[in-house]
Amino acid sequence: MTDAADLAQALQRPWRHGEHLDARGLVLDAPLVLDGLTLSGFDLTGAHLKGGITARGATFLGLAWLRDTRVDGPCDLSGARFRIDLRAEGMVADRVVLDEVQLRGVLALARVRARSISAFRALVMANLTLEEAQVSDLLDLSGAEIMGGLWAEGARIGRMRADGTEIEGRVRRPGPPSGAQPRLALADQPV
Repeated sequence: MTDAADLAQALQRPWRHGEHLDARGLVLDAPLVLDGLTLSGFDLTGAHLKGGITARGATFLGLAWLRDTRVDGPCDLSGARFRIDLRAEGMVADRVVLDEVQLRGVLALARVRARSISAFRALVMANLTLEEAQVSDLLDLSGAEIMGGLWAEGARIGRMRADGTEIEGRVRRPGPPSGAQPRLALADQPV
C-alpha cells in the first residue's frame, strides 16, 4: 500500500483488540489526511510521510505508533482523542501540533527532533516522555494537564511555555538526571 487514500480507508476498518495495520517503513508522497475519522490501530514505525499527516479531531481506538517516522509536511493531531498511547519516539518533524488532544495513556516523544511542539491544553492521563528530545525553538505545554508526570532527562529545548500547566507525579526536567520532584506547576521559562 503506497497510496494515502488507500491507507486512510484501511485505517477506518473496525477496530479489534490485539490487531493493527502494519505499515512499518511505508513511504507516502501525498498528505495523509485523517481529520475527524475514527481509526483502528496502526504501526507506522520508520515511515516517511513526505506530504505530512493531519488527524485533527480524529479518534484513535488502538495502537498509534509513529516511532522513528519522518514527517516532511504538517504534523497536526490537534483535538484528537487517543484511547491508549501515542508513541512517536524518534519522530522527525518540523512542527508537531497536539493542541487539546486527550490521551488515556502515554504521550511518548522521547528522542523526537522538531523545531516546535505544541500541546496547548492537552490532557495526558499517564506520563509525557520527552527524554533526549531536541526541540530547537518552542515546547508549548500551556494549560496542559499531565497526570502521570513529565520525563525530560537529556532533552534539549530552546524555550518552554507552561502557563497554567499542571503536572501530577514526578517531574524530571531537561538536562542531566536530577532526581524526582513532587507535583509542580510550571511558569513560562527558558530551559
